[in-house]
Amino acid sequence: RQFKIIENAKRLAGNLSDSGHDVLTKGTDNHMVLINMEDFREALTGAMAQRCLEDCNIVVDMIRLPYDKKPASITSGIRLGTPIVTKNGMGAAEMDKISALIDAVLRKVKIINDRECEMDESLRNEVRDKVKQLCGKFPMR
Repeated sequence: RQFKIIENAKRLAGNLSDSGHDVLTKGTDNHMVLINMEDFREALTGAMAQRCLEDCNIVVDMIRLPYDKKPASITSGIRLGTPIVTKNGMGAAEMDKISALIDAVLRKVKIINDRECEMDESLRNEVRDKVKQLCGKFPMR
């Protein structure tokens, strides 16, 4: 299972990198994917990304990146992990779907100021529905 966790993380990292996201170290060799929000969209922070993705039922952690100039309460990065989704049976096809959902949300976040953002309600509902459908096929074990 450990190999599959890393394989899924690499797939997720590759997809997000191909979509224009700044994946730290250009990929991963473990279960985590770290993404620099600042280099993807100016003024987008890790805190904003975490809040918007969690509003869509996608759980990520904001994280301070190496040489991060933002305080720990805001951060420039997010961390994605693949152990639980892999444990529940997800594979490459699901990583493709998850990365597309993450990309859609992060591209369409409306940044209001350095601490606030908002999302279109129809996008939020659409992503929530897709997350629910995907997770329904792979229940918690």
